Amino acid sequence: MEKGTRATQAFALYCFLVAVYLSVGGLLQYKLGLLGISINEIFILALPGVVYAQLTGLSLKKTFPIRRPPFRELLWVLLFTALVIVPIALLVELQTKVWPLPESVETFYETLMRRETFLDTLLKFFVLAAVPAVCEELFFRGLMQGMMVSSFGVTKGILLTALFFAVAHVNPWYFVYYFLLGAYLGWLRHWRNNLALCILAHFANNLYSLYG
Repeated sequence: MEKGTRATQAFALYCFLVAVYLSVGGLLQYKLGLLGISINEIFILALPGVVYAQLTGLSLKKTFPIRRPPFRELLWVLLFTALVIVPIALLVELQTKVWPLPESVETFYETLMRRETFLDTLLKFFVLAAVPAVCEELFFRGLMQGMMVSSFGVTKGILLTALFFAVAHVNPWYFVYYFLLGAYLGWLRHWRNNLALCILAHFANNLYSLYG
C-alpha cells in the first residue's frame, strides 16, 4: 500500500473514531461517568488503532514499539517533561485570563477533578491519568504518527499528529496546551522510538493536571 494511501486511511479512521467518541462516547461518559471514560479510551480509541494496524499488515512491533527503558532515561524524561509542561500550563493559564472558560465548562472540570474519598482518588488516578496515557499514546504516537511521518516526513508528521491530538480533545480553551504537549510527545517518540517513554511523559502530565 502506498504511503499516501496509508495516511489517507489513517486520517479517515481518525475522523470516524473522533465522531464515534463524541457521539456514542459522550453518551457513555454521561451515563457511566468514569467507567464510560475508560470504555471510550480502550474500545473507541486504542483497540481500533491496534486492530487497524493488524488488518492492514503493519508491523505491530514497529508501529507500537514498547521497551523497558533504562532507569536513568526514565529520570531524564520525567525531568524534561516537567520542564516542558509547567511553562505550557502557565501559558494556558494566561490565555484563560484573556479568554476565560465558560462557567459550565469550569464546573465540569471541577467536578471531574474533585476527590472526596481515598477510593475516589485511586479511581480517578487510574481512569484520568493512567488509562488515557496508555490508550492515547498507542493511537496517536503509535499508529497516527507512524503513518504521518512515513508520508510527510518527521517535522510535518509530528506536527500533524499533534494537531489531530489537540482537535480530538475538543477543548478550544486548551488547544494550545494539547498541541504543544502533542508535539513534545511526538518528538519524544521520534527521539527514542519507545512508546513507553511517551506513555510515562503523558502520565506525568495527567498527574500534574490532577494534582498540580
